[in-house]
Amino acid sequence: MRRSRHAYILTVLLLCFLPAVCPVAAKKKVPKTVIRSWTHPTPVALADTQRVDTSYLNFGMKNVQYDYSILNHYNGNLVSPLQSAVYFDRTRKTDCMFATAYDVYTISPQDVRFYNTTTPYSTISYKKGFTTNHADNDLDFKFTGNLNPRTNLGATINYLNAVGHYKNQAGKTVIGSLFGSYNGRNYSLQAAFTFTTLSNFESGGLLNSADLQNNNLATEDMGVKMEAMSGYRYLCGYLNHYYSICVERADTVHYSSTDKQGHEVQADSVLYTDVPLLTFRHVFETTDATRRYIEKNAVQKLYTTCFLNPRITNDTTGTLTLRNTLSATFEEGYNRKMRFGLTVYARNEFQRHGCNRMPDWPVKDVTVTNNSALGGTSLLALDSSRTANLWSNNTFVGGAIYKQTGRFIRYMVHGDVCVIGRKLGEFHIDGQLNTGFKAGKDSMTIDACVGFRNETPDRFLQHYVSNHYCWENDFSKPYRFHVGGCIAYPTQWIKPSVKIDYETITRLIYFEGYEGPKQADNTISVLGADVQADLTTPWFNIENHAVVQYSSSYLLAVPLVALYHNLYYHGVWFKALDAQIGADIRYNTAYYAPVLNPATGQFCAQQDVKVGNYPVISAYANFYVRLLHLRFFLQYQHLNASFMNHQYYSMPDYPVNPSVFRAGLAFHFYR
Repeated sequence: MRRSRHAYILTVLLLCFLPAVCPVAAKKKVPKTVIRSWTHPTPVALADTQRVDTSYLNFGMKNVQYDYSILNHYNGNLVSPLQSAVYFDRTRKTDCMFATAYDVYTISPQDVRFYNTTTPYSTISYKKGFTTNHADNDLDFKFTGNLNPRTNLGATINYLNAVGHYKNQAGKTVIGSLFGSYNGRNYSLQAAFTFTTLSNFESGGLLNSADLQNNNLATEDMGVKMEAMSGYRYLCGYLNHYYSICVERADTVHYSSTDKQGHEVQADSVLYTDVPLLTFRHVFETTDATRRYIEKNAVQKLYTTCFLNPRITNDTTGTLTLRNTLSATFEEGYNRKMRFGLTVYARNEFQRHGCNRMPDWPVKDVTVTNNSALGGTSLLALDSSRTANLWSNNTFVGGAIYKQTGRFIRYMVHGDVCVIGRKLGEFHIDGQLNTGFKAGKDSMTIDACVGFRNETPDRFLQHYVSNHYCWENDFSKPYRFHVGGCIAYPTQWIKPSVKIDYETITRLIYFEGYEGPKQADNTISVLGADVQADLTTPWFNIENHAVVQYSSSYLLAVPLVALYHNLYYHGVWFKALDAQIGADIRYNTAYYAPVLNPATGQFCAQQDVKVGNYPVISAYANFYVRLLHLRFFLQYQHLNASFMNHQYYSMPDYPVNPSVFRAGLAFHFYR
């Protein structure tokens, strides 16, 4: 009883002294927040510093799709298979052709961001579209913090859920990562685990495109071509660790600095630093990409054959990849006379491609006529639930020579070749050159790149069986040549940049209509110019982004012009609230956009219908409360849908969403 009384008195005293303790603690010096971020975009794992985006500007317009490219092919919803309409923005993050349409939702090993912070940093944001019965939600969270000056841990999670405005359009996904790093004097390590789970319904597009012109017909009542569902799962593990042999070097400093123990060193004195001489590195990557396609009724308008099951479709395909890379690097910072680094490496790649089992050839098919039901017997001799796994093992050798430090010239030449395995003879060589110099009061940067490669066709392009498709091919290796450059000259009032790319593809493998893959017997070329010119004034800004493209073949159809303009006012209200109020517009010329094949997840060439020549206009207001580190926005997206012609298609028969009111907020925490 006495102990309880003493505990009660002690609690009261602590509560009484708490107001006095807090001001004292507040006077304690708080370290300045410094956040360093980097990625490892190349197989030789050289770090590339990245900027941490905490700006309130354009907060409401940012999402995974618009961050990927200014113009995309997709089903009109926030969660959808997607391909950039800008050819040089397209990516391929896995060796599974069925996963490419989900690259925008995939965090590959090259995408993982690592951090080092002086104080813990976290951010949480929530965005919502407030259309009745068609809401979409975007919840994003990120945390990173250091356990000590050398060790950092963090996590990200992004949840997207969009019902969509049309039938069979809903989709949802969860994208996440766990990451950590240790940066020591000799030994360093970066490790990460990322994942994506995604599901979306498939509609095949509008059954009658004239329905979009009928103002008396609700979007959810418009007929669609089919009812199906796709699922996608991506798992990735990444480990990059290395040991550096360092030597101590004495340098005369001409300004005040600190040594490696943190002690101050006066100007014109000797500073001893550790300089890496030789680095031994091991990089481990594992990725598992799996796609599933389901139809409750296998008889669909888009397909005329059923190979496995005449009643339902349940196709599963996936690729498991394990890579180990061992490398040795002679660091560029050690030799003062020959300031470049040299890396040699060997990489082993183990892959498993799995899908609905490979049948014995020839395979019999049944043609669907007038949607009549198929026979009840299996069309293949063996049970269609069995699967086939195709295994392969490849070994590459390669190297890189680079210079990443210096005031004027930086470069890297990197290449490798497969010497053992199914990909025997596959090679790639690429080079980058970067320079920067003063031009008047400001600095100009010039970047150039060149590369050529031949690629072993995806295993599924050669051998594949599913309920609606079955093929056996012997495609040759496509050959690609690419050259490009960029000039940027940002000043106080205008920030212009011009990027030009040119690529030729020989023996392109492509899909056309709802048919299987084919290989072109000629060379196709694509030329693109990406021009940006942002004008800045004390009150008003205008962001201008134009992409001009030309393709020599409809097999790689691209719009001639794609535009994005953003005009806004920005200022500070009451010395505490930053405001951005404006409107943006997206526009592209008409072109033969590809069609989406739901069964294969491929974007297929066509020459029947053009889409485009329609602007999408949105109005918005973004705000930032400085004291609370709070961002929030209001946006009326696609406001012109109600008074312009209803020709807002992303692909043939796939309209984008009509007018939507959106809002959201985000908090940043630096302690």
